[in-house]
Amino acid sequence: MRRWWRTSLTAAMLVADRPALWLAGALPWTVSVGWLALVAGVAPAPSIGELTFRGAGIFASGAWPWNAIAIGVAGLAVALVAVALASAGEAVLIHGRRAGAGALARLFGMALVCAVPVLAGLVTLAAAVVVVAPGEFNAPGAGIDPLARTALAIAPLLAGTVLAAGTGAAVHAAAARNRGGIGVALLEAPRALAGAGLAAVLQAGALLLARVAYLVVGAMLLRVLWMPIGIQLAGGEIGIATLLLLVGFVAIWLCLVLGGGALHAWGSLSWTGVLRRGQERLEARTGA
Repeated sequence: MRRWWRTSLTAAMLVADRPALWLAGALPWTVSVGWLALVAGVAPAPSIGELTFRGAGIFASGAWPWNAIAIGVAGLAVALVAVALASAGEAVLIHGRRAGAGALARLFGMALVCAVPVLAGLVTLAAAVVVVAPGEFNAPGAGIDPLARTALAIAPLLAGTVLAAGTGAAVHAAAARNRGGIGVALLEAPRALAGAGLAAVLQAGALLLARVAYLVVGAMLLRVLWMPIGIQLAGGEIGIATLLLLVGFVAIWLCLVLGGGALHAWGSLSWTGVLRRGQERLEARTGA
């Protein structure tokens, strides 16, 4: 516990003194989960009626199931682009100015392999929603809304997907700091995490909780800031006051992006310190 705490504080102080790391971390933060805060803050939450109408439209379409497959393929393409951009930012955090095309390709390949369990979980979740949601939305006289019932029904699958994502992120962190090839680095990643011991578990858990907390706070802040802007835009009022509010909103959103970048950079540097100390302990035990 103390070892992880010291490593974490050292990484935090280093990130605080080097704002350039915030920019490097802002890219992977934004394309991974940071965009969710903006969407949740600006886009209105769909009603049950809208969800029912849209879902029924997909099912009732003559293009079913190809329309669903097209949506899945488009989502996969967007995810690949996001992984590539996140790998670019992570390459800068790990290798600094030495980061090149080779380091980017290596991290991208590792990210794809580590994302396979998450992708499988998301596909399973989507299949479960397709099976469960129609019955829940058509069930009469239920005490809670169908969206909540659907979420409760697939909660175990959702928890498994989150666990797979956290495990994959930890494996990727260990593999990315291994100098071997992609296959060798991925095979040795569990051993590196085991060498780090409790510090690796604390790092993975703390980083996950910090990301979720920051994401929720950021989404709530953007939601509050957007409410008066949305009201004025809906009423057709686009004056100087509205433009000033929009400028302030964008400025605060950019500050949140930089904060998310600092958080991501802290996580990356903390992983480097945790895994380095774990490797030192492992070498000391084996006499290497």
